[in-house]
Amino acid sequence: MHPADSISTFQAAVTAAGMTVEELTPTAALAQMAVFYLDVRADKCVMEEAGDTLCFEWSLNEQGSEPDFQLEIARHFIEPGNEDEDGMSEMSLILHYAPTPALRALEPGTLDCNSPAGLMEFEKAILASPPYQAVAGLTPLKTTLQWIPL
Repeated sequence: MHPADSISTFQAAVTAAGMTVEELTPTAALAQMAVFYLDVRADKCVMEEAGDTLCFEWSLNEQGSEPDFQLEIARHFIEPGNEDEDGMSEMSLILHYAPTPALRALEPGTLDCNSPAGLMEFEKAILASPPYQAVAGLTPLKTTLQWIPL
């Protein structure tokens, strides 16, 4: 898969699993992203240079008129290029939640997985993390999926 095709490829995988991106729960989002990372490798992204990684991030987003708490599972891609072209992009799945006092109290943070070999430990770390625990039983206000060339 080329990184630019990651959105359509991921959406097709979610649809094949009988879901839509918009209805993913935190548990389903993590499971779908993990399977996608394991089963669908990015073309030309060199693994020893961490060219295809997963990232789990959480933070309070206070930009705009309606602040929200965001739980993000992103796939970062680095394609080899010349000096003027770094080939960086990301596919980002963001679950948005109302900023409750408990969610506001969480410090922003990040967990990374640099290879499929580390996926099991990455998933365990996410499941045990305070932000995941705080939203595990909640329904997101909305879910966004985007691919961004960086």
